[in-house]
Amino acid sequence: MTVRGTVPKSLLRSLVVLGLLLPALLPGSLFAAGDMERGAEPDPRSIFLDAWKRLAAGSSVDLDAVTAELGDYPLTPYLQWQALRHRMHSASADEIRRFTERYPTLPVTSRLEFQWLLQLGRAARWREFLDADNGRHGGATLDCYRLRALEADAGIDDGWIEAARELWTVGYSQPEACDPVFAVLYERDLLTPERRWERIRLIMTANDTRLARALRGRLSAEQQGRLDSWLKVAGAPARSLSDPDFEPDTEWGRQIVEDGIRRLAVRDRDAAGRLVEQYADLLGPSTVGVLQRRIALRAAWSRDADALELLDALPASAVDSQVREWSARVALGRQDWERLLRAIWALPSGEQQRGEWRYWKAEALRRTGQREQAGILLAELARERSYYGFLAADAIGSPYSLNHRPATAGNSELDALMERRDLLRAHELNALGLQEEARREWHAAFARLSADERRRAALLASRWGWHDRALHAANQSGLTNDLALRFPVVWPERYRQHAEEHGVDPSLVYAISRKESAFTPDARSPVGALGLMQVMPGTARAVAERLGMPRPAQSTLVDPDINLRLGVAYLAEMLERFDGNAILAVAAYNAGPSRVERWQEANAGQPAAVWIENITFAETRDYVKSVLAFRAVYDWQLRGESRSLAGLMPTMPSPGEALPGLALYEAGKP
Repeated sequence: MTVRGTVPKSLLRSLVVLGLLLPALLPGSLFAAGDMERGAEPDPRSIFLDAWKRLAAGSSVDLDAVTAELGDYPLTPYLQWQALRHRMHSASADEIRRFTERYPTLPVTSRLEFQWLLQLGRAARWREFLDADNGRHGGATLDCYRLRALEADAGIDDGWIEAARELWTVGYSQPEACDPVFAVLYERDLLTPERRWERIRLIMTANDTRLARALRGRLSAEQQGRLDSWLKVAGAPARSLSDPDFEPDTEWGRQIVEDGIRRLAVRDRDAAGRLVEQYADLLGPSTVGVLQRRIALRAAWSRDADALELLDALPASAVDSQVREWSARVALGRQDWERLLRAIWALPSGEQQRGEWRYWKAEALRRTGQREQAGILLAELARERSYYGFLAADAIGSPYSLNHRPATAGNSELDALMERRDLLRAHELNALGLQEEARREWHAAFARLSADERRRAALLASRWGWHDRALHAANQSGLTNDLALRFPVVWPERYRQHAEEHGVDPSLVYAISRKESAFTPDARSPVGALGLMQVMPGTARAVAERLGMPRPAQSTLVDPDINLRLGVAYLAEMLERFDGNAILAVAAYNAGPSRVERWQEANAGQPAAVWIENITFAETRDYVKSVLAFRAVYDWQLRGESRSLAGLMPTMPSPGEALPGLALYEAGKP
């Protein structure tokens, strides 16, 4: 039926229920595209989505007519926002003001305000900018527009000058909007030589030599010479500092020496150590300690043979919690159990209580003959649901403590929550496949809920099949023991199909998806990985070619079915490459197979749990632990019981070394 006037709440609830009943891979396919072609009366979602798409494409839409037809449909304001943002250059201040006053709590309202201020700033409409500026929006671009508006309105004063100086004195490039502000500082000579050099110091410390060169002309002749010397040191610190062409015995000279040694510590720590000795009297004990700490930590990170000795030799002033932690890590990597015990005891008390150090303390006690104490620690840790809790349970032969406690809420409580317009908007946006807008609406609504309402919201999102938001809400509301919410079994047929096709354990596939994206279908990482299994576009193209699939576009990688197929196929390739060793395959899925082969070579023969701790990258180290723990939880979800992590914990082989008789992955059915 064509909706006119006000849509009753009962109809809105019916839309929600209908969305739950219709089978779909993605929430966005709740209504068939051909409804109108078959002569069906348009429903509110179809009317909205048609107008939304036309507005996004830049087509004209009779918003008054569409708004009248939609009536009380909760997403109507989004059409007005879409129309305003696409004609921002011609919108009036009154139109923007009316929207923001009418819909102050919509997430898009803040975005519209921000975009409007940017538009006014770009057009140099300074009086309108000041009238529209409510002070809620920041960032360098708006900060500079604000100063330009104030200058145009009332000129500059001491406060203006200081704000402009603060924007200028940073170790990175500022946006073009700031150029006119900085031009005032230059033209009126409002930047002292000391401040100009301070910015150079910040920029060089941030290793932006290109920006430093760009600012060279703003320096005095003497300062230009200093910068030239610093740039030479940055490019070749060992050679330049061995026989410097500048005066080290000055404040700025010591800055250059310290920065050069800091850079060299990453490239050649032995050479850096020699330079620390050469310049020790010049730099002073405090700076020497800072540099020695950097060298020692780099050696520890690289697992160099003398790392412990370097850490032990640090002056007391340079020993902090990070140094103590790395002393424990290096001792663990060497399996020096006596030393590990001492290192753990030296950790801050809060660090000692982490599951990681409780487990390794127990293992060190066991290895040094103190089995009773070790057993007490392991029994306590085994009561926890975690990677180390599972290792502890394996060590004492006890079942895993999943500690599942499902949350409950009555239908009336969930129905009451569904009456909220903000949550209805979030659901409708998600149902239409507008997932970015849906998440923004959800988070804005969630922030306004009480503690009890947040717990019910997690259950409501789960009822809607919106698993990534259910998971998020469970984590944020304290429902950490509801495993159905936090480890959902989503799209079981598709996961099973792709896992069986490639002979991969479904629990492992679920665990990787849970870690990679928390089941957010359109997840995008800062480095460009996409979708449920966070597949990199280059990897996706290579795997697709090997599978005989069409070359996937980035837009298709957020399709769960395509993403799962490619992600599972790549995981299968890693398992095959590493002879079925799930630990190596999971590490390679995250860090790449070449790196894993280097770690394999460096740490061959170690027990698997120790090998994992010796993974160089903290991200990959934590990733492997999380995936192994998540696999145990998904075993319980799919099979009714968890398989032991001990089955995945052999002595780690060298590259090419076979693991006869070891079945480390399987395509078992849930």
